[in-house]
Amino acid sequence: MKKVILITLLFFTLQSVVAQVKKIKGQVTDMTGLPLNMANIIIKGEKKGTISDFDGYFSIDVNKGQTLVISYLGFETKEIIVQDQTEINVQLKESIVTGLNEVVVTSLGIKKSKKSLTYSTQEVKNEELTRVKDANIVNTIAGKIAGVAITRSAGGTGGSTKVIIRGNSSIINNQPLYVVDGIPLYNVSPSQPNEVFGDTGTGNRDGGDIISLINPDDIENMSVLKGAAASALYGTQGGRGVILLTTKKGNTGKPTIKITSTSIFEQPLSLPKLQNSYLAVADNAQESWGPAGQSKEYVNNFFNTGVTQTTSVNYTGSSILGTSMLSFANTRASGILPENSLNKNNFSLKQNTKFFNDKLNISALVTYANQKIYNKPTSGLYNNPLTGLYTMNRNNDFNNYSNNYENYNAQLDIPEQNWNTTPDEFQQNPYWLIHRNKTIDKNRFLMASLSLDYTINTWLKVASRYSYSSVSNSFDKKIYATSAATLSHENGRYIFYDLVSSQNYGDLIATIDTDFNEDFSFTTNIGSSLLKNSNNKGTWLDSGITEGLASPNWFTLSNFNSIRGSRQIDAGTKEIQSVFATANIGYKDYLFFDVSGRKDWSSALVNTSSIGFFYKSVGVSNIISEVIEMPKFVNYGKIRMSYAEVGNDVSSYITVPQYTIDPVTGNPNFPNTRPLFGADYKSELKSEFEIGTEWRLFENRFGFELSYYNSKTKNQLFYIPAPLSASSASFFGINGGSIRNTGIELIADARIIENDKFSWKTILNYSHNKNTVESIPADLGNEVALTIAGNNGYQYSLVEGRPFGVIQGRTLRKDEQGRAILATDGSLQYNNTFEEIGNANPDFMLGLANNFKIGKVNVNLLIDGRFGGDVLSLTESINDFYGVSQATADARNNGGVTLQTVSASGVPATTTFTAEEYYKFVGGRNGVAGEYIYDATNVILRELSLGYTFTPKKSGLIHSASLSLIGRNLFFFYKKAPFDPNLSLSTGEGLQGVDIYGIPSTRSLGLNLNVTF
Repeated sequence: MKKVILITLLFFTLQSVVAQVKKIKGQVTDMTGLPLNMANIIIKGEKKGTISDFDGYFSIDVNKGQTLVISYLGFETKEIIVQDQTEINVQLKESIVTGLNEVVVTSLGIKKSKKSLTYSTQEVKNEELTRVKDANIVNTIAGKIAGVAITRSAGGTGGSTKVIIRGNSSIINNQPLYVVDGIPLYNVSPSQPNEVFGDTGTGNRDGGDIISLINPDDIENMSVLKGAAASALYGTQGGRGVILLTTKKGNTGKPTIKITSTSIFEQPLSLPKLQNSYLAVADNAQESWGPAGQSKEYVNNFFNTGVTQTTSVNYTGSSILGTSMLSFANTRASGILPENSLNKNNFSLKQNTKFFNDKLNISALVTYANQKIYNKPTSGLYNNPLTGLYTMNRNNDFNNYSNNYENYNAQLDIPEQNWNTTPDEFQQNPYWLIHRNKTIDKNRFLMASLSLDYTINTWLKVASRYSYSSVSNSFDKKIYATSAATLSHENGRYIFYDLVSSQNYGDLIATIDTDFNEDFSFTTNIGSSLLKNSNNKGTWLDSGITEGLASPNWFTLSNFNSIRGSRQIDAGTKEIQSVFATANIGYKDYLFFDVSGRKDWSSALVNTSSIGFFYKSVGVSNIISEVIEMPKFVNYGKIRMSYAEVGNDVSSYITVPQYTIDPVTGNPNFPNTRPLFGADYKSELKSEFEIGTEWRLFENRFGFELSYYNSKTKNQLFYIPAPLSASSASFFGINGGSIRNTGIELIADARIIENDKFSWKTILNYSHNKNTVESIPADLGNEVALTIAGNNGYQYSLVEGRPFGVIQGRTLRKDEQGRAILATDGSLQYNNTFEEIGNANPDFMLGLANNFKIGKVNVNLLIDGRFGGDVLSLTESINDFYGVSQATADARNNGGVTLQTVSASGVPATTTFTAEEYYKFVGGRNGVAGEYIYDATNVILRELSLGYTFTPKKSGLIHSASLSLIGRNLFFFYKKAPFDPNLSLSTGEGLQGVDIYGIPSTRSLGLNLNVTF
């Protein structure tokens, strides 16, 4: 009987417990009703929980009386006690995180508490990366990260981007390391221009990069590790800073599909000012120094309205196999230049699966992109349609040559270029170059990765990752007969290459996270990695200028007169083996000590005394607001300090000189460069000290972070002329020289107004960097040219004691009072030697972002400014020489150019020169470049978005939707230069601070539609 009573009591007890368990459904949104994806919903006091899906919906089993804790990064946490309700809809109030509980991703994908960091890092979330979308994700962070300079290339849509973190520090490579989900990305480019003229075949062509192939909609957030302490765990790869990309992953709950459609329309933002009021002396003249007369304006009509259409579809869901994310995106663009177009496709698949009671987590990612670009824009003087467009003499009607760019040559039985004068390397019919010098660029990128992490117990976890990535770049150019004779054979020229680069990466990392006692915490990561890459291997075909094609306009290898200009290419293979460790000790959760070390063995340093180098960092941070009683308006205060050493590896084959085949004779050539006898190579070594402080004030409504850094990079790799006795090489490579960067970074944010109906937030990013080339080997005369002038008036150099990147050129000969010194015949004179005429580095940079929310309307403004520095325009100089610039027309209207002068005998005077005399003396590609230096200061409205969030019916198919009017580079508040100083002809180290017929930058307006099902 007792057993029956006991069983009955137990039955009713279980019934009561089961009755208490209920399934709660709901949605998490912000105060405007916008769904919050991946919000955390956990049961207080337990580890059980879930996350919201793309639409903010969630479902969880919970007992009545228990408390749900709902949190989302950047928002205030809310707690709700479960009673009888079955549905809970939560609106979270936005809050600027104090840093006390925030977790950030750091080197090698290791997550750390932000308060324990001893260095500066800054994060940009997906919303900021995609709000005003760009085909290259890196362009979207311009003005949003303190200490990071973003410069777009002149390659148009699909072009690469130059990114400099805390100033130039290397003559080899200043681009940062990109890391995707903890795995280094091999961001290789097949080519970058570095000449004023440009290559005779390909021109000054931007070969692109891998980061531009990544789909912005696949990225959850981007973190920038600025200093040496932040990137020390990357050893020889981390000396230039690191940009971490974290991809999106699937979510639990019901499947969601998000469709984004973006349409953007572009027009030139800044064009040269050209004249149409003076003609040429003859119809076939190359210059326009003739009588007054009206000609038709044609330049504006040459440029099209560029259109970029991007459509992306993202699916997330879950199954018994785990969570999944699948995405596809297509980008189609037509540029502002005729016949320039792009088509890019992106595919991504990410799968996360857990086993053994969630102890083993397996994540797999596959991403693929293919891209094709027709007639990618070039810069420089060769193979550039803009040179002929701007300088065509004003006697002629451009429409005669645009509609009839070729005539039929009956004698040769081929189409023949039609132009007002004999085509040369500088001036050809723009439409002939577009249609009969057509180029095709193809890029294909594949990345596959697999990661496993296993939780052994509460304090020990082991993780391993492997990744393979490959990128192929092909280029095809057909130059038809009757193109400029100095650039092509009379029968035409054919250039084709197909290059492949690949990388294998693997690592193994053990993590220990424990507490010694109530006061001391300890976290350490110990691991090793292996990286092996292969750079630009493939085939290069070029029929050449001298040998050319046997029959005109037949573009195939069998029609080559000679194949000596064709070759197999291998730019290098490198392997880096590494071991590393990092440890963080915390005391009472307010004092943290951080230390790391890494040893790299690089195959690029074979045949040296040591192929291994050790890199280290040490730092301390203190939450001072937890130690010292602060005024009530202080919510959080932190001070930090760090010192680190990090490297920048040399290129492959530096220590193993390679023989080449002479394209003319077919004989082997000795290596042009080799190590100096008895010398030893080392990788660059960057040492940096950093100190900073972070504060949150007035109930977290205002905050700022201030950092100071001082870095020195030594062991730069230079090449010095070899003595005549060294017949086997022309140059010897040596380590030497050093570059120093010191600077200040300020990040400030404020919630100026905040209520349910209206809010106003602002973020300020300020940075100042002082750069100095402290030493250059004496064998080079304490100066080295990064872009050699040749027969031109521009040179870009490193000069000891000056900032990195000095612009050099000729100047007018003047006395101490600035008066031009005349020759005995009364003509102007210039100084024969090149001297410093400008400095391409800005004094400081400033980004100001404002966000306004008015109900469901969201307005975002980003103002981006660079202050100080100089730029040179060879475009203006050459346009002046040809008499086609508005400046030459103004001078002719004013009766010439008047200068304060002094005669050869010292007699001062006011002298007037004819416009032609003056501009043909100072202008031209090898003129007096000092007269064409401009202040690079500019302030631009970088981004604008005006959006509205719709709230569909809950029972409908559409869960959420938003529509935005977006704009980028809309107008300059201030600019003195005749072109956009934020545009670069190259993302390499040379050809900076100059415009040589680069494609004009564009302003864009468009619409962005987001719909979630």
